[in-house]
Amino acid sequence: MVYLYAHTNMKKNLDSLRRIKALYDYLSENGIECEILVNDYRAQLLGREWGLPLATTIETIKDIDAVAGREDSVIIDSDEELEGKVLNYPAYFEKVIYINSNCKEVDFNNSHIIDMFNNKKFILPKESLRKDVKKVDKSLFIYGDSDYSKTSLKILENFKDKNFDFYWGNYFFVKYEDEYKAVFNNILEPEEYYEKVLKYKNIVTSSIQIAVEFKACGADVEFIVTQDAKECYINLINSLNIGNFIKENNITQKNEENIIKNIKKFDCKEEILSILTNKV
Repeated sequence: MVYLYAHTNMKKNLDSLRRIKALYDYLSENGIECEILVNDYRAQLLGREWGLPLATTIETIKDIDAVAGREDSVIIDSDEELEGKVLNYPAYFEKVIYINSNCKEVDFNNSHIIDMFNNKKFILPKESLRKDVKKVDKSLFIYGDSDYSKTSLKILENFKDKNFDFYWGNYFFVKYEDEYKAVFNNILEPEEYYEKVLKYKNIVTSSIQIAVEFKACGADVEFIVTQDAKECYINLINSLNIGNFIKENNITQKNEENIIKNIKKFDCKEEILSILTNKV
């Protein structure tokens, strides 16, 4: 069995769950039996809407060994600290693959590390790789899955009269919905991400994973440099020529023409499958 662990909670985005979803689909299509681990019930419910099976909820990365056994392999997508008994996971489990979405290099005791920022290795969903999807020539503001500090509310004025739709994050506060409705044409729900959202031609986002997924399927992307954005985020977006950089107080309707690199070549699902099936 392969266990796919996505670190999730209401104060962060669901980039890890998006990557685990892409991996689950790919590995299942290649005959690998997988189970999913998350940290909160809302992420589990959204995963079901995205076509994933019922997940098991655990409290932290330190609880993976309470579910998975020595004969199992584990794929970990988490920015939690690698400490204590977690450092023994590579020796305990059959195989450990660690999706490093942190900005720093990590040493995880001989585990297989998929390094996003240092080696430009991405996990792209099959929906981003399809060539037969017709794009919707509309603009979408998809700040992210969580906005605990209500930043998107603070910058609503920038979207007035710019003909944008809005993506309602999974962890957004329900009582503010009317304020978004007053500014945006339509509000899309998180369960519509793969069915409708990825078909938009123009997006504004502060999420690295969302930016990469949209660029892979041919969208024009503008990346919001928030106050919390790390330098490695900016460096990665810049190195891939994904799109323009914009500040929170300078939102435009469409980004300028830019050089688009083929992000698909950085997709590493095949590499992960090879690690899992290699018996050596």
